[in-house]
Amino acid sequence: MKKFLLKKISLLLIVILSFGIAGCGKKDEPISENIENDVQDTTPLDAAAVSDAFALHAAFSQANNVPEVTAQTAILVEPSSGTILFEKGAKEKMYPASTTKMITALVTMDYFKEDELITIGSEINEVSLDSSKAGHIVGETITIKNLIRGLIIPSGNDTANVLAAAVAKRVQSNDNLTFAESQKIFAELMNKRAKELGAVNTHFTNAHGYHDENHYSCAYDMALFACAYLENSTLKEIANEKSFAGNGADNMFQQSEGMKTQNYAWRSHNLLITDNEYNYSYASGIKTGFTNEAGDCVAAAAEKDGETLVAIIFNSPDPGRWLDGKNLFEFGFNEYERAELGKTAEVLESMPLTKHNRLEGDTLDVVFNQDVVTYLPTGTSDGVEKTIVYDEKYLDVNKDGVSKLKAPIAKGEKIGTATFQIDSKTVLSEDVYAGREVTKGTILSSIKYFFKNFTSIVFSKKGLMGLAGFIVVIVLIFIIFRIVSNRRKRYSRGYTFQKHSSRKGGRRRRRF
Repeated sequence: MKKFLLKKISLLLIVILSFGIAGCGKKDEPISENIENDVQDTTPLDAAAVSDAFALHAAFSQANNVPEVTAQTAILVEPSSGTILFEKGAKEKMYPASTTKMITALVTMDYFKEDELITIGSEINEVSLDSSKAGHIVGETITIKNLIRGLIIPSGNDTANVLAAAVAKRVQSNDNLTFAESQKIFAELMNKRAKELGAVNTHFTNAHGYHDENHYSCAYDMALFACAYLENSTLKEIANEKSFAGNGADNMFQQSEGMKTQNYAWRSHNLLITDNEYNYSYASGIKTGFTNEAGDCVAAAAEKDGETLVAIIFNSPDPGRWLDGKNLFEFGFNEYERAELGKTAEVLESMPLTKHNRLEGDTLDVVFNQDVVTYLPTGTSDGVEKTIVYDEKYLDVNKDGVSKLKAPIAKGEKIGTATFQIDSKTVLSEDVYAGREVTKGTILSSIKYFFKNFTSIVFSKKGLMGLAGFIVVIVLIFIIFRIVSNRRKRYSRGYTFQKHSSRKGGRRRRRF
């Protein structure tokens, strides 16, 4: 029994010592060896279906030559990075007037292709007498693309009603909807789309923006809508058209075929893109707006040297909206520069691991899952400092203050946040992700790791020390075994019985 117990103790000592040696031979500093850099799709669940959503963030705001704007509220953004370059009351509730029609166009393109044909109904009569109109007639056949033109270029409220009715009937698979029913359904679709795009202070009740107390938005939200609008190539093309002259059905039919079509001659109301004293040579759209309650408004875009900017201007009495737009664009193009702060799958740092399978490596590459770009005041990008804060779920800090990430960690999982600062002021925050999967370590994986790396481990400084300790333990086990064995032999030889031929039986003989 003692011998069996001794063997169990010896085996346990060997296993424990093996783990000790497995931890020797490697430094505690990060080791980047055969670590994957590819990142899985980590789109948040609440945005998974919103491929064109934009997140706007304010850049370091100490730029030079900040313009004064006459608008009640305004915002200037760079769409690709979502950088806010200027804002004034950007989330304040405002009446958007016909800038509403950007979201009307977006919703329409969610359900129709540009070359589809629509037959216009009596919905064109459901507009106020003082509404802006494109001039459609009942029974006319027209393409979706030309309806979008009628919506954007002459700002047709009648066109907005046509699109609202067509979309609602398609969504409900019901051609018998009244216009009131169609308008309600379409407004719900507009609000749903606005929410998907990240709107924070928007509610729509109609497709055209004619004044309604419950129809409102803000400059921030309209910037989101404008950025999404420009992502659609057809809509972007139309936004920059100064005029349109042609057949509504693109001459697809002869009058003899019984199809009613109409020729149009529309001219844009956007003075930033048309030939006049307020023209801005880099302007490329998008949509004007006016009601007595909203004032003069414009959602504008401009392109220069491959860069695009979007400005939203609410309630800036003419010619204020044109001058505000031009001044904001000049400010953005001249006082800001593009700053690339990180690339997709770029290794930001390799963090040491704990409680992990060492066969997979001792560090984890920390990466971005997208390019990280912002716009900063010219000449400030060299002063950007980056810090990474890891989620407590994955962070392990030992008594010496050394931080490690603890297994398990899924590939592509968000593990922390990188913050970029200039002079202690935050420029941008971006989530960071695991560049590979990290599985949890087991006894078996530790033993495998030890034997796989036996040579390098044993002949390192720490390894030799561990080996010496291992030998000492083995010698001690051997000595203990001999002592116990000899003691048993002594006791077994203490009394013997010998048989003598001269007498019967035997005599016990004590031996020392």
